[in-house]
Amino acid sequence: MKRNLFSILTKKGAQLLAVLSLFLASSLAFSASVQAYPVFAQQAYENPREATGQIVCANCHLAQKPTEVEVPQSVLPDTVFEAVVKVPYDADAQQILGNGDKGPLNVGALLMLPEGLSWLLKI
Repeated sequence: MKRNLFSILTKKGAQLLAVLSLFLASSLAFSASVQAYPVFAQQAYENPREATGQIVCANCHLAQKPTEVEVPQSVLPDTVFEAVVKVPYDADAQQILGNGDKGPLNVGALLMLPEGLSWLLKI
């Protein structure tokens, strides 16, 4: 009886070890694709303009997209104004998210204001 129990435990232990090693090998093989996603520019860069003058947003998948910016010609002191940035893109386009699922594209804009101007957040 003891010998039979020992052989069963040995077989189950070998099966468990095989499953664990397969899981470890597959997680190592597929983790590189998940880690390849870029960090968003607002978290990675202290200054949004590189030394070459290029804005860091040009490093993402929207780098070659035409943009439309609507801003007033002049602004008086202590005046609230609106800036509208439009990035035309296919709303049905998807990207692969960090968990491997497909999701909406990360779309955003960076507005660099001259010194002395600040922005008012909508609440």
